[in-house]
Amino acid sequence: MQEYAHEYAERWIHETDSFDKNSGLYLLHMGHNIAKPNYSHGPRQTGHYTIHFVREGRLQFLYGGNEVVLGKGDMFCKFPNTTYTYRLAPSDSKLRMIWFAFNGSQVPELMTMVGFTHDNTYQRKVVDPDLESVFHQMIQLPKNLGRKQLIQWNSYMFRIFAKLLPEQEQTAAPRSPDFWLRKSLDFIHTCYAEQITVNDIAAYVNIHRTHFSKTFTDHVGIPPVKYLQNVRLDKATQLLKETSLSVTEIALTVGYPDLFSFTRAFTRQFGCSPSRVRVRDFIQT
Repeated sequence: MQEYAHEYAERWIHETDSFDKNSGLYLLHMGHNIAKPNYSHGPRQTGHYTIHFVREGRLQFLYGGNEVVLGKGDMFCKFPNTTYTYRLAPSDSKLRMIWFAFNGSQVPELMTMVGFTHDNTYQRKVVDPDLESVFHQMIQLPKNLGRKQLIQWNSYMFRIFAKLLPEQEQTAAPRSPDFWLRKSLDFIHTCYAEQITVNDIAAYVNIHRTHFSKTFTDHVGIPPVKYLQNVRLDKATQLLKETSLSVTEIALTVGYPDLFSFTRAFTRQFGCSPSRVRVRDFIQT
């Protein structure tokens, strides 16, 4: 904690390691302050991203030949290797801010999602009671951040970015068969190991089951129930040949409720039992 010339400032500094640098978002430092009367920063650059929130007072922010005055509830961001200046602006209240400096592979995309560019670096009236609650929780973190606290910090930062994201209008999903058939195939290949049914698949793409089954069969060449079974049994065959899992474990792993239903489906599909396939593969190798 530092106090000088009527300024109060508290800072957290994190020494990053390889674990941090492999993360999509990681902390470098953060802090909050009550600014002194001649408060001014810059013109200067940094090698990381920073976001500042104005909690009280007013601030003059200069970037890329532009100038804007920000007040309570507003925020601005700084991009790496870009020159910025910010200083106290006339106000009846003392300038109070909280800031977070960070890097990470996901940060450029997060900035784009929020709508920040080098020409658009601030938002107005974003600080509400919910964000103030997040700030309070972050300020309560100990100065020496362990792994648990760093994970907490990450969760707070993602909450902040979620607050900054613009509200998106709900638009109707495309209703063309090409669109929802592709979605249904993705769903099957992702969730086949769960005990999903054709009803679940049709509900996922929001198509009536009868229409879904007919259109799926017309386009894919087999009914959806058969396609789902093929995916499960092909995966089961791979596990039988490449792993030492028991047949019961394989049955449950690929989405069958029990050994009996799996063995019956497998035998009908391939003309022999799962155990026989495993023995045959063992003899051949």
